[in-house]
Amino acid sequence: MSPRVEKLIRRTSLVTAGIGVVLSPIPLLDELVLLPIYGVMASRIGKDHALKFGEVPWRPIGATAVAGLAARAAVNLTVSYVPGLAAVANAVSALALTQFLGRYVDEACAHPEDVKALRVQEIVSAMRDSMKKEKPAEAPGPAS
Repeated sequence: MSPRVEKLIRRTSLVTAGIGVVLSPIPLLDELVLLPIYGVMASRIGKDHALKFGEVPWRPIGATAVAGLAARAAVNLTVSYVPGLAAVANAVSALALTQFLGRYVDEACAHPEDVKALRVQEIVSAMRDSMKKEKPAEAPGPAS
């Protein structure tokens, strides 16, 4: 992943987390707002890979983004009526989904001929696995 793409994904993640917080009082509204943001991010990542707009593998990217937003919506609906927790859950899930989609789109644009859309279960599993990998290692206990 190029440094420009990493920076783009990081900035987009912060924007989507902010949108998640602001729109948390209105369940599912943020999913509608996030989809075009993911489209712009995909277009810019495609540009970084020297792909013209029409060369970006839009169908699998779009299907994966919709599946990711559906998974996110299901999680967020479970906490949407708990003040405070809804805002945190929306921000965290938006940030995590944006990070995941950014990596997916980068790989899709690097190899557009091999890309396939991911289903909700695959996205949830991949995000869960990445969260496990990102856990800091536990400090060793005292020597006996």
